[in-house]
Amino acid sequence: MTTPADRPCPPWCEQPTGHLTLEPSGPGDYHVSAFTVIDLPTLPGLRDTTEIQIAIEQYITATTTYQPVISLGIGPDGADSEALTLDEADTIAAALTRAVTAARNTQAHRPSDDNAPTT
Repeated sequence: MTTPADRPCPPWCEQPTGHLTLEPSGPGDYHVSAFTVIDLPTLPGLRDTTEIQIAIEQYITATTTYQPVISLGIGPDGADSEALTLDEADTIAAALTRAVTAARNTQAHRPSDDNAPTT
């Protein structure tokens, strides 16, 4: 018999109140937040227009509440999503921040070409 779980949702969960349905020895259910969607424009030669979906998900069974994960999905339905632990997501965010900083610093520190011909 499937019964609604009497557990509060975390503050980030966007599902309706009482949405969890857990079977005593069956599959679990999810808390989910469609956190954000980022529209990426076309980059000629690199990618077509696409979306990245970022969500928070947490799997719950009748006996266990698992840690939340950050889910990254590509495309309008996010079917090919990748779940990351919070530590993994934090490591990726830090690496992306370092890469952006390095690339921007390189652009800002390009030497001027004082020997360029003037017309």
